[in-house]
Amino acid sequence: MFCYSTKNLYGRFSVECRWIASQHMATASKSSFKKTKPRYPTGNFGLDKKERRTLRKRLLEGKNDTVKKHVFKKLYPWQSKKDLALHLKNSEVYNDGGLITLCKPYGIPQVGHYEAPKEESRTIVQTLASGGVPDNVPSINRTIPILKELYNVDHLEVVKSTERWSSGLILLSTDPNVTEKVKKCFRSSQALQQPPLTYWAVTCGMPRPVAVAKRVPFGLEHVPNTGHMPVIKKEYAKGDIKSGKVKLAVVEHVTKVFSKESDMSLVEVNVHITKNHFLRVWLAYSYSPILGDHLYGGRVKTVAGKKVLVGEQNLTSYVPQTLPDDTFLRLNLPDKAVEMIPCHLHLSKIKLSRFEKNKSDLVITAPPPDHFMWTCRQLGLMAADEEGEQDIAEESSR
Repeated sequence: MFCYSTKNLYGRFSVECRWIASQHMATASKSSFKKTKPRYPTGNFGLDKKERRTLRKRLLEGKNDTVKKHVFKKLYPWQSKKDLALHLKNSEVYNDGGLITLCKPYGIPQVGHYEAPKEESRTIVQTLASGGVPDNVPSINRTIPILKELYNVDHLEVVKSTERWSSGLILLSTDPNVTEKVKKCFRSSQALQQPPLTYWAVTCGMPRPVAVAKRVPFGLEHVPNTGHMPVIKKEYAKGDIKSGKVKLAVVEHVTKVFSKESDMSLVEVNVHITKNHFLRVWLAYSYSPILGDHLYGGRVKTVAGKKVLVGEQNLTSYVPQTLPDDTFLRLNLPDKAVEMIPCHLHLSKIKLSRFEKNKSDLVITAPPPDHFMWTCRQLGLMAADEEGEQDIAEESSR
């Protein structure tokens, strides 16, 4: 039996959190979102907006066979910003020299998120992105005044945080000089092409290849009537890099555990760029979208038993991911209840290069949330034994 204490967990592999993609859509940057209103397909590509709202409401109210005490329904227990601030304070994993590190829960934004005007129709992805999150869930910034009182400091600011639809480390500073020092560490890591961020993800299927370390061309691609979508570039010119249209992102991933029975993997990914959902796009490009990623999970389809990539120009790539019935059974969910599954992505480690006084690296880690661990157990990803490693070797040789 696997012991999932923090020490043993990090000694073997890693894991992470939560669900519905991103409120800012797949249009990557806020500027591009404002310029172009994305419009995602409806009709024959899945449930229409009204049906999805009804389904989401049914799921959240615990009706029609939904387990009322399901772990996915315990993601937002806070009734006020003070409750959230206290939770963040209790999640502290590091506090020294003006640098405070907490563990951000899934679905909590750093700042407020985009709300479509009442007269503006919502797309399927927008509906999914907002589904399951109570209206009173505050942002990190709204808890800062309370955290300042709890820590008894005059200055407190967020230096680095994982995105809303993931869980994990968040760095705060009580001193502007410390803020600049941390940012300098990140700039140094990027210049040296040493990824400072380590994520854990539960993925659908096994990445191809199983392990990789490379520089990946990444940018935005214009899709008619949709907007600018983040993609892995297959072709690009040198001028595109100079102009900033294409970035070479350093990425390393390794499959820690693979379950042949559930066809799910536990993957560790090291990156230095997270903007425009790079990590999620990369894992989808690797034939293994993140479980609960309803923005990019549709880029991988199963045809005649084989997984194929669907390009961003194909409208079916914007349909929320489909999962086998066995997955819902293992997760104790109603059939096709994809809206309830959080995006299982967790920022587990941050390395600040030469941050310490003796010029050594500062490495900060955070354990994954309970629902992430529960999912791993349900999907057979906790048995990190020789048999699991053998499954990976066999699959990678095919």
